Amino acid sequence: MREMIRQLTDPRELRGLAILSQPDTVIQTGENEWDVRSQSIDAYYHITCSFQDRHARQRGQAVWTCSCPDFQKRQMPCKHIHAVQLSLKIAGDVQEQSAPAAIEEAEPKITCPECKSENVIKWGIRKTTYGENQRFRCHDCGHRFVVDKGFCRMKNSPKTITLTLDLYFKGVSQRKIVDHLKQFEGVEITQPTILSWIKKYLKLLSKYSEKYKAEVGNIWHCDETTVFIKQQGEKKYYEWIWNLMDAKTRYLLACQVSETRYVKDARKPLSKAKEITNIRPDAIVTDGLPAYNEAIKAEYYGLGRIQNPHIRLKDFETKPNNNILERLNGTFRERTKVMRSLDSGVGADEFAAGMQTYYNYIRPHQGIGGMVPAQLANIPINLTGNRWETMIGLAVR
Repeated sequence: MREMIRQLTDPRELRGLAILSQPDTVIQTGENEWDVRSQSIDAYYHITCSFQDRHARQRGQAVWTCSCPDFQKRQMPCKHIHAVQLSLKIAGDVQEQSAPAAIEEAEPKITCPECKSENVIKWGIRKTTYGENQRFRCHDCGHRFVVDKGFCRMKNSPKTITLTLDLYFKGVSQRKIVDHLKQFEGVEITQPTILSWIKKYLKLLSKYSEKYKAEVGNIWHCDETTVFIKQQGEKKYYEWIWNLMDAKTRYLLACQVSETRYVKDARKPLSKAKEITNIRPDAIVTDGLPAYNEAIKAEYYGLGRIQNPHIRLKDFETKPNNNILERLNGTFRERTKVMRSLDSGVGADEFAAGMQTYYNYIRPHQGIGGMVPAQLANIPINLTGNRWETMIGLAVR
């Protein structure tokens, strides 16, 4: 039966959606059986769904029961039952039997950079300061070459470069990175060198990450944070970074920068997320900023299962809340608190793109079992070992 588009008005349905917006709250324990986490105590309530006969099953006339006190008293669908029913309607939360995406090869077929031929053979070893590199020769054009893994013609080793990138985004200041490399790696670099590596490789990685489409859920969270800008000859001021995250995978869908917080600015991350996912969320959780109301209506009103997906928080304690996005803002502040400011608005855009790549592909997340969001979003990259080096090698290819 075709679902009719409607807007949720029943308070228990809204509370059910609030339960669903939190991770690990609805757990299927068997066929037509679920456990739903209580919002008030540390316990789960048991939900069952049954049919009186096969005709009732064909008509979709199910009998729902819940072990919570509200259902036992009223014998009517409670918020826990509504949470299960909504989870079944949300495509992103239904466990579909689909084949996992094939992992992209970290060692692709070797082709000649001149004529693109695969008719190549090994042709000796090139010894460098940082180890040995395999050389190849093309049988068709005679060109001899070494496969570029992203670090050709660099004076420092891949380990030093990727370690620098990782320390930078984990909130270590540039001065401390220089000292760390000198003490423990015996490598002397300057702070401008660190910035040049960051600009070079983050531009490469952000462009590469755009080729993949993340498989995300239908409940998103949106919030904004600040970053300080200092242009030459001007006083320091701040701009806004808008973050839009999927609650299911913790994948950062959009990270946009603006000078103000008007409706046109709030639409930027929403429009970007709509473009890269091509889906319409069933709920977008935000704080009380008025600009979100008009922005979400402009981008999504009437396009999904629920007419208006906006859930505006009353306060920080009431569920659903924006805790998962506040934690993301904390990750951003780990980096910004050790910086005096960024050089310009362009620098802020580069910083936002770099943080988005770092958060989605490099940084493991405790809330999803130590994986990175890209793994849970079924992006076909083998993100094990040195994730920086893996990503750079694939991006250069």
